[in-house]
Formats: sequence, C-alpha cells, structure tokens
Amino acid sequence: MDLVEYCFEMQWSDGLPVVPPTRHRVEEMLGFLLDSKDYVVATMQPSGARATRELIAANAVMAGCTSAYFPVVEAAIEAISDPGFNLDRVATTASSQVPIFVVNGPLASEVGLEGAWEVLSGSSRSSATIGRAAMLCLRNIASHTSGGMPHSTIGSPMSRGLCFTENIIDSPWGSWHISEGFDAEESWVSAFAADPPVVLTEMGDTRPESIVETVAEGIALAGTYNAFFRSDLWLILSPQHASVFDEAGWNRDDVVSALVESSARNPQDLVGRGLYGYVDQLRPPVWLEQSTRVTMVDRHDRVKIFVAGGQFGGYTAVFFGQGETITKRVQRVQPNGS
Repeated sequence: MDLVEYCFEMQWSDGLPVVPPTRHRVEEMLGFLLDSKDYVVATMQPSGARATRELIAANAVMAGCTSAYFPVVEAAIEAISDPGFNLDRVATTASSQVPIFVVNGPLASEVGLEGAWEVLSGSSRSSATIGRAAMLCLRNIASHTSGGMPHSTIGSPMSRGLCFTENIIDSPWGSWHISEGFDAEESWVSAFAADPPVVLTEMGDTRPESIVETVAEGIALAGTYNAFFRSDLWLILSPQHASVFDEAGWNRDDVVSALVESSARNPQDLVGRGLYGYVDQLRPPVWLEQSTRVTMVDRHDRVKIFVAGGQFGGYTAVFFGQGETITKRVQRVQPNGS
C-alpha cells in the first residue's frame, strides 16, 4: 500500500498529504535525542496520553519539519500542555479557537521563521510546518477529534497550524519577549488559543490617536470571547503603525493603555448579546454587574503586542481567543542528548 494513502486511511492527516513517519525518518528527526525517545515531554488533554519525544517526532516528520525545528516543536507541545493553557477546553470547544505560536530568540531566525511580509501566511517551510506539527500532535496524541469528527462548528483556517516570529529589524521596540523580561540569549515559544485574525486597516490618518481609534473599534466586538471571558488578546502590529507610535513617543505600554480605554463598552451594549445572550438564563457575572464600563481585557498585561509583517502597509491584525498566553523556553539539543 502507498504509505501516504495509508496515513490518510489511518486518519493521521489534517487533510493534506503527510510525510510517512518511517522509523528511519523519526530517528533522523530525533537526532541526538534518540536515546531519550521515551522521555515524556507532556501529558496532552483531552486524551490524557503521554506525548513522548518519539511520538512528537513522528508528527513532526508527517508535518514536513526538519530536525532543526524539533526543539521548537517540543517547546510548543510543552506550552499547550501547560495547565494554564487549558488544552482540554480548547480541543473540545465548538468555537474556532486553535493554538497559535510566536517564536523569538536566536532560533527564530536560524530556522527561517517568517516575521516580515506575509507573516501569517506560513510561506516559509519552518512557519508552515512547526505549527502544523503541533496541530498533528493535538490530533494524533491528544485526540482532539472523536471518531474522526472535529467538534468545532465553523472551524478555523489555522487548524493546520500557525507559527511566526516578530519583525525585529523593522520594530522600533525590539522583541516582545525581551520586553517581558525573558532572556535575550535564549529562544522562546509563546502559545495562545485564538480565533482567526481580524485584519484592520488604517492608512488615512498617521496620528497615533487615529490608529488607536480604528483598532479599538475592531476590538470592541460583542460577539468575541474577549467581550465575555477575561482572556488574553494578541495584537499583530504592522511596523508602519508601530513607527507612528514610536515617533510620537509612545511605547508598547502606552498603546495598550490607549486601546484598553478606547475599546471599553457600556454594559447595556453587551447584555443579551453574544455570550451574554447565551447566559441570559443565568446570573450575569459579578464583575459585569459592578462595572460602569466593560473592557475587552480585565488587565493591561493581557494585551500582547507583537510587531510583525512587512515594513510598509497600514494593516494590523487582532487575535481574539480564550485563556492565557503560555511561554516556554526552547531547549537547545546537545550531542549528549540533553
């Protein structure tokens, strides 16, 4: 039997052809880690299965990764398996959230992750396959499907994986990870359960206040999870927009503060709509009853701003979602397998 067709028959695929995970290929993927192939990287929900290095490597092979990407894939699996990520809920929800990943540090450029033009398109091999490997692990180890039937009502075009890095060259503020206090000499993977992005355009006015107003209107949507749940929110800020803020003397924190304030809604504009409509039969959350204004996040540190995309163009993207952003360090693979 053709091995590619066999993978389809076994329902190991995400709908696209995969590279058959032969023993030789899996061993090549593990490289110096072959002697620790049984090491359990994480326990993945909802199946509760143990994600060993060998199983992760098999899915990385199927995704089309090279062995250089494997440490990033392993860190991604650690991130989404962290209890704070709440993978059980993400994997079984009828909503459209799926894990997405941003990588920063030396390995991001070494493996060729996209951070500039078409940053969210997965146009490089590493950007396309690292996220895909994590999603195949979710499918084949965590069993996020039941009898081959996905749970999501609408689904997401990101269900085959999304992994990117920042455009450090054109960013006026440098790496988000460094701004958060993570070691600049190390590489890091951050994961978030996100809906497909909302892309917002502001080209007509180069004042920072105008960009804030436009982006805030795109954030203040009653139908998002952020309007109800106290969740993180990712903003993929174009270098052009970031430069406008920087030239006006604004930093990341200034942008966050302005967006949180400008995107606040009156409680009466939300009750009975979106998820509020779903829980009309229940008592509204205490925080809603006590609020005069409802923000899309409950804390400023929930807004994560990553400067990414092409150098020119007034396009910025917002990822709504649920839960927290989880960051894990990428372990460099040493010849002794450590």
